[in-house]
Amino acid sequence: MPVLNPDTSQAEDYGTPIEPGTYPARIVECPGGQSKKGNPVIRPKFKIKVGDGERTRVSHLVITGEGAMGFDGLLRAARMSELADAYRDKALKTKPPFNTDSLIGVELQVVIGPNLYHNETTGQDEKRDQIDSFLPL
Repeated sequence: MPVLNPDTSQAEDYGTPIEPGTYPARIVECPGGQSKKGNPVIRPKFKIKVGDGERTRVSHLVITGEGAMGFDGLLRAARMSELADAYRDKALKTKPPFNTDSLIGVELQVVIGPNLYHNETTGQDEKRDQIDSFLPL
């Protein structure tokens, strides 16, 4: 039997929701990818200042099409309005490329709201939180 050296000192309790409100946050990573439906997304990871500590949350933001307003809001909160304007400009045929690394280290505010999640495995509803929107710091 293998002998392991577990260390859960950095583990975060995701079962305790963050109270609804507006909190300062910092983006610590921002990978790109695809949604379950195949749409391009970014998944910024936030360190959110809550009380005396920090909590981690990830947002899943579609970057094209009708559902892309969350991405637009993130860019504006990150003081990248010119880029956001270019992506919204219907007359602009070729959109500028976006480097997700440009968001790493950005400080802004996140608006946290409640989220009731239905756990299919247990059949129970669970109170969670979610990032509803973004504001400049």
